[in-house]
Amino acid sequence: MLTRFLTLAKTTFVAAAFAVAAIPAAQAEFPEQAVKIVVPYKAGGNTDVIARIFADHLQEALGGAVVVENRGGGGGTIGAALVAGAKPDGYTLLFATAGSHSINPNLRKIKYDPIKDFQPISVGVVSSLLMVVHPSVPAKTLKELIALTSSGKEQYNFASGGIGTLAHVAGELYNQKTGSKLTHVPYKGAGPALNDAVAGRIQVYMNNIPKILPHVQSGALRPLALGAAKRSALLPDVPTTAEAGMTGMEMGSWFGLLAPAGTPKDAVDKLFTAMQSAKTSAKVLERLKGIGSEIEISDSPEQFGAYMQDQLKWWAGVLDNPVFKKKK
Repeated sequence: MLTRFLTLAKTTFVAAAFAVAAIPAAQAEFPEQAVKIVVPYKAGGNTDVIARIFADHLQEALGGAVVVENRGGGGGTIGAALVAGAKPDGYTLLFATAGSHSINPNLRKIKYDPIKDFQPISVGVVSSLLMVVHPSVPAKTLKELIALTSSGKEQYNFASGGIGTLAHVAGELYNQKTGSKLTHVPYKGAGPALNDAVAGRIQVYMNNIPKILPHVQSGALRPLALGAAKRSALLPDVPTTAEAGMTGMEMGSWFGLLAPAGTPKDAVDKLFTAMQSAKTSAKVLERLKGIGSEIEISDSPEQFGAYMQDQLKWWAGVLDNPVFKKKK
């Protein structure tokens, strides 16, 4: 009897000890360690700058260390694949872009599913397409430009940072919609393309606002229209493409935070709440304004996921054209 009692007491004690030991783990709150945000592009670029603005804010909002790691290559696909295969615990995140999740999945074979392999948290910035011309072009409005480029009397060109980039897609889409024959001049990067547009060697240029904005403000380039659903506070006098008479040109780049698929809901919720709080951060808003960007936070992780799917489908339709396909 005594032996049985001691055995029962020992079993009860061990069970209680395990229960007590489990309490701290159950009560542990995210984050317990540093959160790493992988930027799938080189340091110093637009994506890297935007990511670091949000990383600094997340560090304050979460009350724990948030570090940025650059893993460039493959148009954003190498870093994206790395995060897709990471442990889904909320401590390894991706600062994704339209390049890594909307455009490149439609142009090349990649080692991840842009939708199924990721848990959306929130978009941070959506940078719309800005259509500009060199001041030597006698067009003050988009309608006037269309009249010039579709007349067949004048030969104009447009530049891009390479085949399949936003600037290239925008120029070809403009040709399709207007019956124009702008000549595509591809460069090895958006920087050289923009430099030649400012110099007047390129007449028409279409790309995201941030890099173009300083040249618009200086008068080196003339803005005609913004490819967005609404006007930008950065350029309130510039009409949208729809206002200027062209539909179906609402396009640009998005930048947002993703986690690997399967990340716990509590971690996703806390990361989303931290991203939401950036909307009211004067520091974040001022830093984004300084690089020609505006904040745009999702209403929920689910809304961001639906937006990603819509963007992937939209780009698939636009890129279903031989001019955008890279030679294998």
